[in-house]
Amino acid sequence: MHTIKLKAVIDERQQLHLQLPPDTPMGEAEVTVIVAADSTAANSAAAVNPMPMASLREFFAKLDADPRPRLSAEEVDRWIEEERNAWD
Repeated sequence: MHTIKLKAVIDERQQLHLQLPPDTPMGEAEVTVIVAADSTAANSAAAVNPMPMASLREFFAKLDADPRPRLSAEEVDRWIEEERNAWD
């Protein structure tokens, strides 16, 4: 069994809207809905971030705009190897 935890929006017609990750396998699924006890809190949370992926895109856009230099994949691999070797 594979578990995916997502934030979702329940609209005024009590319809649930979610966007699953692209690697989600097709087929039958079991859904459990946990609704906040305070509906005001749930509605304000949805208003703040109705699409979690949108904020993730913004995060990556900010990273791309950051002028600080980044390590290459090879530099990261070398650093990890050095760290692992230091453990022995």
